[in-house]
Amino acid sequence: MKKIILTLVALFTFSFMFSQSFKGKITYQASLNSDTFIERLSKDTIMPKFRKELRLKRVSTAINVNFHLLFNGSESIYKAEYDMETNKRLGLLLNKTGTVASQHKIYYANMQTNEKFYQSFWTQGVLVSMDQIDWKLTQESKKIGNYLCYKATAIIDTEQTYGMNFISPVIAWYTPQIPVPFGIQNFIGLPGLTLELIADVEKGKIFYRATKIELNPEKEIKIKKPKGKHVSEQKYVQMIKNMSKN
Repeated sequence: MKKIILTLVALFTFSFMFSQSFKGKITYQASLNSDTFIERLSKDTIMPKFRKELRLKRVSTAINVNFHLLFNGSESIYKAEYDMETNKRLGLLLNKTGTVASQHKIYYANMQTNEKFYQSFWTQGVLVSMDQIDWKLTQESKKIGNYLCYKATAIIDTEQTYGMNFISPVIAWYTPQIPVPFGIQNFIGLPGLTLELIADVEKGKIFYRATKIELNPEKEIKIKKPKGKHVSEQKYVQMIKNMSKN
């Protein structure tokens, strides 16, 4: 298995060297399974009844949310199909799926400059630098559409992710047939494009799946790099906690 993984990484490195002008737009759909969350909530004897009913209502009315990944050479940006202002006009700000899937964040990465950060709608002057994901590659594979994909897992330190208590390792399915290290949110750096991802968090299990893949489209791919002050994830988590206390 180790030999196969090393071969995948070598092929990816070789392919990526020749994909600096490669561009694309990937549409992902996020869906939420909150069965475990609802079960825990129903057994909660401390939470006030009105608050419990409100949370149950939000879960029951959750709808799927689309996200777009744009990449051009070594640069990428990942964000929700509609920004928060548009969601406000559409009355979708309280959609539970969007909340768990972090639709309020824009994720930016540049492999040449080694930049990887996100910007929240609520703290637009801050760019939160993200740590590298420590992926464990496996030999397990499956077909997603026309692409052969391989499974990778990662254990996430929940102390560094405000409001996202990961219950189990994140699971990603990536394809070396599209030799770019991009994907969903900050879950990037794999030997190929991520087509599917599963994150089991306290508020529910969130599923992401690529629904549309546009490679080298005729339309120009423009990536607008977010601006702001850089802070570490640790400092940002503490900043948000302090804001919540106040």
